[in-house]
Amino acid sequence: MKTLFSIIVIFLYLVHKTESYSSLRRHHIHIYNQLPSGFSPLLVHSASKDDDLGNHTLYPGQDFSWSFKSNIFSRTLYFCRFTMGPRTVAFDVFNADNEEITYNTYNYVAQADGIYSNVDPDNPFNNLVLVQPWQ
Repeated sequence: MKTLFSIIVIFLYLVHKTESYSSLRRHHIHIYNQLPSGFSPLLVHSASKDDDLGNHTLYPGQDFSWSFKSNIFSRTLYFCRFTMGPRTVAFDVFNADNEEITYNTYNYVAQADGIYSNVDPDNPFNNLVLVQPWQ
């Protein structure tokens, strides 16, 4: 009986450690339209292999977000296509297979010259880095 209890305690401890230090924790993707007024609305289509999140039209100041847990094999991938008038860019917004998963919040901000990103869960507009210029 004592051995069974020890095994259960060790199992629960390992599950806790795995979820807190790996890609199994919940991830959040946020997309913000910070295009100046007068620009075309931002059209966003996001999907994974298993989940098509559909098309979203974002006007300046609007946002779209979702959250998910990576699969146990760290193969989760989400991509988005961003369209502003005749300009379109597309890229992976989350790829558990290609990166060390150290963050659980990913912010993408559309601006006049391209799509920017940061990983700040408290301020999506702080220290933005250009990910992809409009093409």
